[in-house]
Amino acid sequence: MIILIEGFNNFEVDSDQQQKGANGGEGSMSFSDLFTSEFMQQYTQFESIEDLLSSGGFVINSEEDYEAIPDEDIDAHVAKTTKFNSWKELLTNAIETTFTLKN
Repeated sequence: MIILIEGFNNFEVDSDQQQKGANGGEGSMSFSDLFTSEFMQQYTQFESIEDLLSSGGFVINSEEDYEAIPDEDIDAHVAKTTKFNSWKELLTNAIETTFTLKN
């Protein structure tokens, strides 16, 4: 079964680390910008964050969809299919990688 995630590029991620980034102020970034194909290929078996999420059966079209995913479900999927033990670890590494490359 293939699940398409539409509108995913409009979904934004906010974080404390990101706010310390480029302008030192508040910021947001799409998942597609945060999880580059290079990052995904280096740390996962997927070409994109959309592929990783859809392979776990996660459909994210909005922030509400994202927040509704049980932590234990996404953590288990990330631990099984990536080099990380949890979604938070994957997300943190992507943020750090993105802002290290930009500086």
